[in-house]
Amino acid sequence: MSLPSRIALVGFMGSGKTTVGRLLAGRIGFDFADSDREIESRAGLPVGEIFRVHGEAFFRDLEEAAIRDLLTFERRVIATGGGAFARPAAAEALLEGAFTIHLDCDFHEAFRRAAAEGGRPLVEKGEADVASLYVERKDKYSRAHVTVDTTRLPPEDVVKSVLRLLPSP
Repeated sequence: MSLPSRIALVGFMGSGKTTVGRLLAGRIGFDFADSDREIESRAGLPVGEIFRVHGEAFFRDLEEAAIRDLLTFERRVIATGGGAFARPAAAEALLEGAFTIHLDCDFHEAFRRAAAEGGRPLVEKGEADVASLYVERKDKYSRAHVTVDTTRLPPEDVVKSVLRLLPSP
């Protein structure tokens, strides 16, 4: 199978980007990168602490720089943060530099998953605020090259769906 040189997973928090990204990378023999882990490594702080100490705008600047750097490597699956694709410059970089897949998930399921995982600064704002953010971002994710609904699928089945949608270069 001939694959795109880079695959980026975008979508709301709790949609499965990191879990699916790791599985997909292992399945196709690519490296895996998580933009949030890259940001934490660069800043020396967890994402929640970056938000608390420096604010969201600072975090988004770090995120955009990390994504641009991650896109310089070939044979890589990149899991992005939930807000990365909502920022126009980051979205353009992802669309130009990778085959971009929107992992879509029903709000209630995404919120349940994100809350269960813990450590999500935006979840702490409460379900109503997160629901507003979900609605605000939903249309932005539709710019991705393809979409896979992850709401009721186990991660392995999401990977199978993604593999069926990958184009040949």
